Amino acid sequence: MDKRLSGSVLALTAIFGLSLAEARACTATGFVRDGINLTAALINPSGEIDGDVDATGCNIGIYYGSGARGSLDQASVHGANYYGVVNNGGKVDIANSTVYDIGETPLNGTQHGVAIYFAFASAARGDIKNNVVWNYQKGGIVVNGPLAQATISGNTVIGQGPVNFIAQNGIQAGFGAEARITGNLVVGNSYTGAGETASGGVILVGGDCYGGATQTDTKVAKTVAVGNDVGVWFSNLDATCNPVTTPTRDVASGNTVRNNAVNNTTGNGAGAGYQAGIADQGDGDQIIRNSICGAGYTPVPTPPPFLFTIDVTDTNNPVVKDNVTCLSGPVTDTQASRIPDPPQPTPHSILLVSVVK
Repeated sequence: MDKRLSGSVLALTAIFGLSLAEARACTATGFVRDGINLTAALINPSGEIDGDVDATGCNIGIYYGSGARGSLDQASVHGANYYGVVNNGGKVDIANSTVYDIGETPLNGTQHGVAIYFAFASAARGDIKNNVVWNYQKGGIVVNGPLAQATISGNTVIGQGPVNFIAQNGIQAGFGAEARITGNLVVGNSYTGAGETASGGVILVGGDCYGGATQTDTKVAKTVAVGNDVGVWFSNLDATCNPVTTPTRDVASGNTVRNNAVNNTTGNGAGAGYQAGIADQGDGDQIIRNSICGAGYTPVPTPPPFLFTIDVTDTNNPVVKDNVTCLSGPVTDTQASRIPDPPQPTPHSILLVSVVK
C-alpha cells in the first residue's frame, strides 16, 4: 500500500475509534516520573515502526533509552497516559506519524500526558517531522535539555481548545536544547482556569526560575499558530523570575499568529487574563516579519484582560521590526497594516509559563 494512503488509513481508524492491533503488554522501562517506574508497550524496538501501537494500560507508547537507534514512519501511537514516544538519549526520527490520546481518560489537570518527549538531561537526538499530534493532556512535542538536538518541522499539533483543567502547550524547546522549529501548525492551546497561567502555542523556556539552562539561539519560523493564549512565547527567567540579562538571541520570524477570542482569565493573576501573539522575556531576542491578527491579541484601553500583539514590556534589548498586525474582529488580509513597533498596554506582573521539565 502507498505510504501516504496507509497513513490516511491509520488516521481514519484513529478518528473513528478503530484499531489495527490489539493492546500490547506493558513492560517497566526504568524511566521514573512521579515516583513511578513507567511502563511501555515497546522498548528500544529495532528497525522502523510503521504500524499501530496501542499502548492502552501503559504509561508510554514507545520508549527509547540511551544509545538506542530507531525511527517511526507512518506509525500510529496512542492510548498511553504519560507519553506517546519517549527518546531518553537515543537517536530517533519520528516522521509522517500520528500520536494521540496521550493522558488520562478523561483528560485532567495532572501535569503529564506529552505526545512526543525528548527527555530532559539526556542526549536525545532526532528529527520530528510531518506528524499529526492531538488529544494530549499537557503537551504536544517537548524537547528539553542542553544535550538534546531536534529539528521540529511540518507538524500539526492540535490542543483541546479552551479548557479550565490544564494549561496545555503545543511545542516546547527548553533548557539549552539545540532545536530548529519551522513550518508547523499549532492550534487550540488555551487555558480558562484559575491557575494564574496561560497556554502557549510554541514556547522556548529556560533559566534558573524554571530550574535549568537558558534556551538560546533558537529560531521559530514560518509557523502558523491559531487560537493559542500566546502564539509564540520566549521565557528565559533568572533566579528572581525576572528576564535574564545575558544574551538569549532567540528569533521569531515569518510566523502567522491568529486568535479571534479572549479566553484566558488568570494569566496575569487572579481575575486578569493574559494573551499575546508573541511574548518575549529574555535578552536580545528578535521578533521580525511576523503577522499577528485577531481580537484575542488586540489591546484594550483599560486592562484586564492584558492583550498584546507583541509583548516586550518585560524583556531586555528586544529587536522588533517589520511585523504585520490587524484590527480586532474577524481576520481578513485587507485588515493588515505595517507598523514599525507595536503599541503596548499597561505593564503587567511577572509571567510564568506552565512547562514540562
